[in-house]
Amino acid sequence: MTIESPKSHEHRLSLVPKMIMFTCHICELLDDRFPYACNICDLSFHKDCAESTPELNYFCHPKHPLKRLTRVPSYTDGKCITCFITVLSAISAWMLTVQRTHLLSKILERVQPKAHEHPLTLLPQRAFVCNACGILHDDPNPYVCLQCNFMVHRNCIDIPRIIKTSRHVYRISYNHCLTAGDWKCGVCKKEINWRCGAYSCSKCLGFAIHWRCATSFGIWDGIEYEGILEDIVDSKSYEVIEEGVIKHFSHEKHTLKLKEEESDANDECAWCKACTYPIFGSPFYNCMECDDFTFHQKCAYLPKKIIDSFYKMPMTLRLSEIGEITFCDVCESNFEGLVYTSDDNRIINLDVRCGSISEPFVHVSHPLHSLYISHSTGDKFCNGCGDKATMVLGCEECGFALDINCSILPKMVKHKNDKDHFLSLCYDAKTTEQYWCQICEENLNPKKWFYSCDLCGITFHIKWTSHV
Repeated sequence: MTIESPKSHEHRLSLVPKMIMFTCHICELLDDRFPYACNICDLSFHKDCAESTPELNYFCHPKHPLKRLTRVPSYTDGKCITCFITVLSAISAWMLTVQRTHLLSKILERVQPKAHEHPLTLLPQRAFVCNACGILHDDPNPYVCLQCNFMVHRNCIDIPRIIKTSRHVYRISYNHCLTAGDWKCGVCKKEINWRCGAYSCSKCLGFAIHWRCATSFGIWDGIEYEGILEDIVDSKSYEVIEEGVIKHFSHEKHTLKLKEEESDANDECAWCKACTYPIFGSPFYNCMECDDFTFHQKCAYLPKKIIDSFYKMPMTLRLSEIGEITFCDVCESNFEGLVYTSDDNRIINLDVRCGSISEPFVHVSHPLHSLYISHSTGDKFCNGCGDKATMVLGCEECGFALDINCSILPKMVKHKNDKDHFLSLCYDAKTTEQYWCQICEENLNPKKWFYSCDLCGITFHIKWTSHV
C-alpha cells in the first residue's frame, strides 16, 4: 500500500507492514504504529501527516491561508495561539506572520458543553469578557452560543453543572446568570458579577459561589451529580401539625403552639430553651402542656443539619442532656441550650447563637454593609466592646468589625431594678453625657455598646448581660 504523490514529501511513500517504533518527520512525535516510509530518504511519516497539505485555511483566521514552515520565526514567542503551548518543533507548527496555530492542537469548531444546552462555536476574536468567569481575556478564540449570545474561553467549557462542596449542606448548580443584586462568593467572599455564571443553591436564597472557587481543591469533592438522584436530607427540626402548631424534635412528647400576642414588660419573663435568651415581644412557640418550655419562633425553625460558617463542618442540632454544660468552641462560653455538634465524634460544639451565624451576616448596628468572618493576629478592634479580637465579623467596605460575642448580644433585656421596662442595646450613642453602670458602678463609655432604659435612665455594660 503506497501514497503515490504525498503532499508533504517529494517521493512515493510505502506502508511498512509491521508495527515499529518511529518518529514522524512532520510532527516529530514518537509512535509505534504502522508508518509510511520513504525508501529514498529513509524517513517515516504518519499517514495523516503525509497527506496533510503544506497550506491550509483555518476557520479562526479566514483572511489568509496558513503555511507550514520549517522553523519557528524569531518574531514570535513560539506559543500556539490556540492552546498556548510552546511549540517545541518548528516542523510541527503552521504559521503565517504573527498568526500561528499548533498542528497538534485538537481544535473543535463546535463543542457541546456540560453546563449549556446549545452547542458552542469557536470564533476568531481578540479580547472578550467570558460569560462563565466574568474575566476579560486576551484569548483570541472564544466559544460562543449564537442563540444565547453566550461567550466563554476554552477553560470554561467543561464546567460541571451540579456539584457538592464542603461549604454548603446542599448540592449547588451552575447558572449562566444570577438574579440582579449584590452577590458575594461563599468561598472567597469577593463580589460575584450576577450577569456572569456562578453556582447557586435552589434551596437557600442568596447563596452563590464563583465557579472557580466552587471547583477548587479542598472545596469540591470531584464528583459530578448530573443525573444522580440526591439523597433526601431532612434538615427540618420540626413537623407542622396544623397552622400555628408544630412538634419539635427536642420536645417530641408535646406540641408547641405559636403565640403572637404582644408581651408587656410587666409579664413574667420566659426563656428560650434553644438560645437561652429571654423572650420579649412576639412571636414565640410555647408548649401546650408544659408552661416552662418556650422557643423563639426563629429558634424553633433552626435547621437540624448545617455546614457551619466557622469550621466548615457538617453539624447536627441536638438537645443538651439535663444538667449538661456545653462549651461553645466559637464564643468560648458555657451553654445549656440546643447545640450544633460536628458529625465526627462530637469534636466541635457550637451554641445555636453561633451556629446560626451565616454569611453574609447583617447586623442592625451596621445596616449598610454585610459582614463576613475574618481571622487576624489580634490587631482587630471590635466596634461593640472596643476589645481586640482574633476572629471577627468584619465589613470589607469600611473596616467595621464585631467580635463573636458582641454580634450575638440580645437586642433587649430586663433588669431586676427596672421590672417595668425593657432595656435596649445602644450602639455608639451620639452624646456627651456621662453614664455609669448600674451593676459595677463604674463609668460607662458611650462610644461603646451598652444597655439602657430610655424611661428610667438605667444603663449597664454589655459584659453584664448574663447577670440581668
